[in-house]
Amino acid sequence: MKRQQHRKGSSKPALAVFGLGRMGSQIARRLDKKGFGVVAWNRSPDPVNEASRSGIPASADIAEAVAMLDGISSGPRIFWVMLPHAIFDEFVMGDGHLGAHLRKGDIVIDGGNSFYKDSMRRAPILAKKGVHFFDCGTSGGIWGEKEGFALMVGGDRSRWPLVEPIFKALSSGDNFAYLGKAGAGHFVKMVHNGIEYGMMEAIGEGYAVLEASPFRLDLAAVTRVYQKGSVVRSWLIDLARNIFENEDISRTSGKIDATGEGEWTVKTAKALGVDVRVIEDALAVRRESSSAKDQKKFSNKIVALLRKQFGGHAVHKR
Repeated sequence: MKRQQHRKGSSKPALAVFGLGRMGSQIARRLDKKGFGVVAWNRSPDPVNEASRSGIPASADIAEAVAMLDGISSGPRIFWVMLPHAIFDEFVMGDGHLGAHLRKGDIVIDGGNSFYKDSMRRAPILAKKGVHFFDCGTSGGIWGEKEGFALMVGGDRSRWPLVEPIFKALSSGDNFAYLGKAGAGHFVKMVHNGIEYGMMEAIGEGYAVLEASPFRLDLAAVTRVYQKGSVVRSWLIDLARNIFENEDISRTSGKIDATGEGEWTVKTAKALGVDVRVIEDALAVRRESSSAKDQKKFSNKIVALLRKQFGGHAVHKR
């Protein structure tokens, strides 16, 4: 993707990306290549240096990063925050860190995996300061920079026209949407991740049956058939082929890490009176996967490797 030049006063908004982890760094680079004015902040120096080498002004100092945004922004200041949900309140909502620099008219986008009720709570608190808030469920994993992200957005409807170009540029075309008031975006992403739990568990279990069959099946060949024309064709099946062609499954542990969204989905569903037994069972499998017995399960190994394929998540080795 050829980089486009951003100029102050451009019709494209400028923004600061706070948090240059796997997702944040991709978001910053994709927007920079699309011609948006982008500056970045990260606490540790290596991602800052990497961003600077790619042409994105970046700093490990919050005040300096905010000043860099002021230097390129001619409209409302936009802060895309891509940090772990557990530190969002401390970093944004209080009087320290980024919160100390927010002013009336600013826009904050939480692009991380926050619990939707936290987003509902945060919006009115920021609104009292004159700061507009959007919650964005972001999906696409380590492929998002190249292929585009899927973006599920909730927040201040009155400011949607200002930020919509950002989401459009990050998407692959039309796979983004404003879904309602604050919390809606993270609610939809939470359910997305719950569905993901169930789908991956079904794929892992299915391949475990294939692997145990008396036919000595070539699982890469089976997956190639599944990929096109079959009812189960999907991106996860595409990634499964990568596993069977490129990964050493025998050296992979079946311990599956979890980030919490599956549990949120199950608890929320129960509160709403909705039966989600497939997602609940998939969550139970992850909880049990730390046992020595379950770490040997072929199905668990496939799920762990699928997480690595789409999100770059760490895989435990035997």
